[in-house]
Amino acid sequence: MSRTQCHWLPLFSSVLLTGCSSIAGSWKTSEVRPQGAGFPISQVTFDAEGKYTATGEYSAQGAYSGDTHTTTGAYTRQWQTVRVSPIGGPPLEYKTRRRLDGKLVMTLKVPGQDGEVTAVLTPATP
Repeated sequence: MSRTQCHWLPLFSSVLLTGCSSIAGSWKTSEVRPQGAGFPISQVTFDAEGKYTATGEYSAQGAYSGDTHTTTGAYTRQWQTVRVSPIGGPPLEYKTRRRLDGKLVMTLKVPGQDGEVTAVLTPATP
């Protein structure tokens, strides 16, 4: 193997292991585990400047009503943690990862509870 190939091998390997790491774009929830659990996001758009818009059945304050709500705010991403800060509500932290098939997996440790809820999100049109 040439020296140039040796330099590309670690980069190529890390891309294969982590998939595409960007979360910018529009996503819709396609699966929630445990099945039947509530997840705050039905659809979300993360822009490249750190802003997001999400729709779901939870208000910015985290109250479930069954009605569709739209929340906006800022997000930051550090490694596999995304922190969303909705306008008018408390921030939430999600563990995130991109699967090799391009889907986004987000896990929320429910505030004030022991459990976690995981959602698989697929690319959506904004």
